[in-house]
Amino acid sequence: MLPRNSTPPYIITSVAIQKKNKSRCSVFVNGEFAFGCTIDAVTHFGLTQGKEIFEHEIIQIQAYDSTLALKQAALHYATYKPRTAEQVRRAMVIKGYTAAEAEYAVDFLKEFGYVNDQRYARAFIREVRSRKSIGLHRLQQELIKRGISKHDIEDALADIFSAEDTALSELNAARTAITKKLRTLQRKPIPKQKQALLGHLQRQGFSWNIIHHVIAEAFDDRNDKAHSEV
Repeated sequence: MLPRNSTPPYIITSVAIQKKNKSRCSVFVNGEFAFGCTIDAVTHFGLTQGKEIFEHEIIQIQAYDSTLALKQAALHYATYKPRTAEQVRRAMVIKGYTAAEAEYAVDFLKEFGYVNDQRYARAFIREVRSRKSIGLHRLQQELIKRGISKHDIEDALADIFSAEDTALSELNAARTAITKKLRTLQRKPIPKQKQALLGHLQRQGFSWNIIHHVIAEAFDDRNDKAHSEV
């Protein structure tokens, strides 16, 4: 703040870049250090030698700097890898910002397209299903954990799959999952294999109808193969 022993008018006598942080400046008023701020604030408020300054202006400068720091923190977090709006909110609160400040950060990122929950949901579904055989329920739960609304999840699923394609995709994913798991269960008795498969598919988020269908299908195929070899 302004030097205690100074009296109006308060005149900026010098502005110097700080040695330890080249992105910040020290502002001296009436020959004494008054406050520090970013170079952006110096430029934005036209802080130059000889300029008259008042306490309310310093408060505005500090508020500007705080908002800038919030934006930079949110931007760094959201551009490191794709994030949901809720993930940004949580991260900003953890960093010490208020809920209102966190919401401001989300709005800022949305405005410039750095955060888009619908886009995130579509990309997440495609990426996960390309490398894992998991059910739609598991996908939905993972998206909900990341703060995606049920409405955005439903829209993303509808955008990627038709109703018929969704059922077929779910069935094929379960078939892939059961085939991989069966390779590790060959030495177990059939009832133990079925029990292990049921638990595995359930954890992967497949529906009961799909689970029972693919397990029955897998063991029917085995029986058919066994009979053909006799």
